[in-house]
Amino acid sequence: MLIPGLTVVICVLLVFELVIPRVIGSRLENAIASDVDSIESVRVRLRTFPVINLISSGSVNSMNIDCKGLCSNGLRIDTLMVRASGILIDMQALTEEGRLALSRIEQGRAEVVLTEDDLNRYVHGMENMPESIRIQLDPGIAKVTGSVNVAGIDINVSLDGTFLAKGDGSGIRYAIHNVQVGNTKLPSIITDGLISSLDFSLDMSDLPVPVIISEISVEDNVVRIVGRTPGDIEERG
Repeated sequence: MLIPGLTVVICVLLVFELVIPRVIGSRLENAIASDVDSIESVRVRLRTFPVINLISSGSVNSMNIDCKGLCSNGLRIDTLMVRASGILIDMQALTEEGRLALSRIEQGRAEVVLTEDDLNRYVHGMENMPESIRIQLDPGIAKVTGSVNVAGIDINVSLDGTFLAKGDGSGIRYAIHNVQVGNTKLPSIITDGLISSLDFSLDMSDLPVPVIISEISVEDNVVRIVGRTPGDIEERG
């Protein structure tokens, strides 16, 4: 009787170890979905052992987050991928308020992909942005074309530039390399006023998991942003 009894106990414990992380992962998925404007799909996978650490303190060995079509503050993010380890989840915030709140991440890497079409939709939704403005993404170059109104005159412009991280790594900004008006390239001192209406930046600090940007690459039709997750994360309401 002892051996069959132990077998049952072990089986129950194994099921417990497998089921609980999936249940918590599903709640985290709901929390992420409720924290953004909309999302096409989200999947959270947790690994923790023993599972009592997750239940008692919210401790997780590793966490994978994969989001598709996440919309926040008017910007659609094509994909968001987070790989993190050494995590503490605020279980009270999750179970009682349905919020994703992380108090610690020992190591974490995140990747965000923005498409050319999504960037254009975002830019066209900005206040005072000319409707003719169009972003074109080629390897290493982000070109902006369109017309701007200067002193009542519409002027066709073409900007060559790229995307860079802001100083604190919380977002990205557009950095202009050169400006062309018609067939003439103008020095920056002349074009500062001309391009002021085209200045825009993207704030990435409101992602479900905060990201400190370390690298941005412009590729064919996409911008790829790679960063790390901060070790200490402020709780958001």
